[in-house]
Amino acid sequence: MSFLFVLRVSPDVDHMAPVMWKLLEEGEEVHAIVTGGYNADGDYRLAFLRSYERFHLVTIRGVAGERRRVSYALRDNLAAAVLYIRRHRVQLVAVEWGGGPPPGLDRPFFRACLGAIRSEVKRLARNRGRPNPWLTRDDFMVAAKLLRRSLVCLPHGLNVKLDAMTTTESEILRKGPYPWYDRNRFDVHVLNTEEHRQWHLDHAVGDANVMQTWGSARWDSTWFEVNRRIAPPFEWPEQGRGCLKVVFMVPKWEKRVDADAVVELVQALQSLEFASIAIKQHPRPEDGSAEPLRKNPHVDWRLIHDVSSVDSVPLIEAADVIVDVGSSIGIEVLMQEKVLVNPTYLHALTTFFDDIPGVCVVASTTAQVVDYLGAHARGERFEVDPAAYEQLLQRAVYGSQLKRFDVLDLYYRRLTELARESGGTARTRATVFARS
Repeated sequence: MSFLFVLRVSPDVDHMAPVMWKLLEEGEEVHAIVTGGYNADGDYRLAFLRSYERFHLVTIRGVAGERRRVSYALRDNLAAAVLYIRRHRVQLVAVEWGGGPPPGLDRPFFRACLGAIRSEVKRLARNRGRPNPWLTRDDFMVAAKLLRRSLVCLPHGLNVKLDAMTTTESEILRKGPYPWYDRNRFDVHVLNTEEHRQWHLDHAVGDANVMQTWGSARWDSTWFEVNRRIAPPFEWPEQGRGCLKVVFMVPKWEKRVDADAVVELVQALQSLEFASIAIKQHPRPEDGSAEPLRKNPHVDWRLIHDVSSVDSVPLIEAADVIVDVGSSIGIEVLMQEKVLVNPTYLHALTTFFDDIPGVCVVASTTAQVVDYLGAHARGERFEVDPAAYEQLLQRAVYGSQLKRFDVLDLYYRRLTELARESGGTARTRATVFARS
């Protein structure tokens, strides 16, 4: 069978690459459409997938000045998306998290086409020729619906937050639920965790048959080992050898973060004589850029290693302690058996790492972070509670199921089932997949 994945940014690749890999391992055909100016040539996961004969990578828009190394380039419009799906006999289209297709595409073919063309013209007019990576995603969603191919939304991240409202726009939910009816127009909208699925049902008018918990493909145990093997190596800067190696992950600033407290913590870290400090921004710089720290006069970058360009997997492997709040990268830290420090006071949210005692060092002040780092440097290392670790994996990776299971096998079975049902029946059978 033939599957198509639309990718826009690094986290999309991070969470969808394991699914593509599983399909390839099982002998399926996989097409990846990369848009948004993302540098596909520089991504080690895509480079790994390219070693498979049945993997086909196409970039819509390359990075400025980048030589495009693809079999051919697509024009960015609905007609090209329709032709691509038909030419390659694609049976299932998967996009990353976000809005669903517009209404009216389930009508008879001719009427659905007219509506889709009108919507395309309006979107192009609004865009006025400016680059917009979301248009490509929209085109392939509409094309899939017109051609009656199965359309699935896959996670582009793992939400470890347990709050109803995670952003500073706290007034939204006071006026009623998110009107995300478009998400219900997917054949299946996949969530990593049962908590996140329930959030969609409670706060975003989610359809219980469409919203389904399949677990985390990104931290499936098999892919975890493959990912560590293929990730490019990283060696800690030589001037930090012999010191306690500490990485601070920049939080997403809009996720109710106390920016002043972040700066205070970084100032304290940079002054530690026994530690070598590295700072990594979020893979989506628009969410968690290190720029606010670079511009702050109290942050001395002569004392800090900027490792924003280093992938998190080898970076964590090279470090001793990771300081992070509110991010699923903490799962990677624990699976690599490194120490996670959770400075809860940096934001006003609750996460799995707060809700499950014993998986990490919980600090409520900068002084507590510094105290632990000093203790670790003296050989007093925090040890994770095995039962707490299993509970974390159960909820964050295995969809709140009682026992561990092969997550990638579940993705493979359900995607191939949906692909076989392409032609209009996938939605009616989706209730079978509501829970694993």
